[in-house]
Amino acid sequence: MVKVAFKIAAGGLVALAFAAAVDTAAAREPKSLYTTIDLSACKVVQRHPDGNTFSCNGLPGYPVIYGEGDLRAFVSVGPHSAKQKRRAQDQTLGPFNTIFQGTSRRATLEWRVHGEGDKKIPHATILRYFTRNDTGRGEVLVIMHVSARETCQAGIIDALAEPEAMAMARQVADGTARTFSCTDEPVVHGKRGKSPF
Repeated sequence: MVKVAFKIAAGGLVALAFAAAVDTAAAREPKSLYTTIDLSACKVVQRHPDGNTFSCNGLPGYPVIYGEGDLRAFVSVGPHSAKQKRRAQDQTLGPFNTIFQGTSRRATLEWRVHGEGDKKIPHATILRYFTRNDTGRGEVLVIMHVSARETCQAGIIDALAEPEAMAMARQVADGTARTFSCTDEPVVHGKRGKSPF
């Protein structure tokens, strides 16, 4: 009886250890958080005849910087200053583009984060751009690398040509974008040919 009870107890301990390991691994899995870029709630930080630059709420410690110029959008996240200008603030897409659909002035920014408990650390963002040129209109997902020091475009996906665009964007965000070097140019992923970029 004692041996049987010990085996059951030992088996229970193994099961508990396995469950704890699974819970810890799940806690470390990247997850999505969402914030809204709403220009009516953002603060103008720089005015320019071609378009203003705004600071909007993001995740704690990572404000969203949104700028407009030459009928194109510029988006970056993280602290910005004259001494700490992130590369993403100067990056956009070639065709005319906006992050707002139709007449809306609100857009959703998806953050890919890792960490446990309340300590969620962003390593990438995903944002949909609406593009147009002489050949037509399109939708493009831009994946940005995010770190405490730098933010830049890491990946681009034609959201109309690639049937699994969002799933692919999250894979890119948690894979290559997470360790992407901002000295490199963004990489195009998936099928293409329907959206100008």
